[in-house]
Amino acid sequence: MTTATEDRVLLAKEKNSPIQLPADISVPCCASNSSVKADAYGVSAFNSFVRPTLNPRLTQFSIDLTAITQEDVDAAPTIDIALKSYMKWLNSLDLVDGNGFRKGNWCFATWGDVDIMSTLRLELEYKSIRLPPCFDRWINLKHDSIYKKHYCREPKGGLRACVESIGTLSWEGRAHNGFIDSVNTAKILRHMIQTGFRCQLEA
Repeated sequence: MTTATEDRVLLAKEKNSPIQLPADISVPCCASNSSVKADAYGVSAFNSFVRPTLNPRLTQFSIDLTAITQEDVDAAPTIDIALKSYMKWLNSLDLVDGNGFRKGNWCFATWGDVDIMSTLRLELEYKSIRLPPCFDRWINLKHDSIYKKHYCREPKGGLRACVESIGTLSWEGRAHNGFIDSVNTAKILRHMIQTGFRCQLEA
C-alpha cells in the first residue's frame, strides 16, 4: 500500500476512437496540494490538445461531447510532442526526474482506469513511444473500493453527479471536457483526503 500525503496530480483525458484503437485528443492535468484548502488547480495546470494521426478527422459525436473542434486538434502537436511537454511540466514541479521517474510522495488520480491503463498505453505502444515510468501506478477514484468505501454510496450518475453529491462541492465548467473533468476530479480527491482517505495505487 502506498500512501500519498502531499502533492496530488490529477489526470483526465478525453478520447477519440479511430479504427479499434483509442487515441488521445487532449492531455490536460491539474496539480494540487491536498493539504491546502485552495482551488483544485491552485498549484499548477497543464492542458494541450493532441492532433490524432490514425484518424485525423474527429467524429461529430466527439466534437459534440467534448466541445473540442477539428481546428483545435489540427493546430495541436502530436501525442509524442504533447507528452514531452507534459513531462517537462511535471519536471518543473519537481515531481519527476529527467528520465520520467517519480520523485517524492505523489500519485496520479483518474476517474476510471481507461485514461492510463487503456487509452494512453495502447496508443503509445502502437506508435512505439516509450511510456514514462511515472505512469506505472495511479488511483482510480471511481472504483467501488475507493469512492463507495469512502462515501458509503455508489459512484452513480457520472463525475458531475458525484461532485454535486458532496455537499460542500460544486461542479465547474462543461462535462466531458478533459481539463474541466480533471479540475472536478481534483475537487473530489482533495475532499476525500481532507476527510481521511489514504491512497492505494493501481499497477
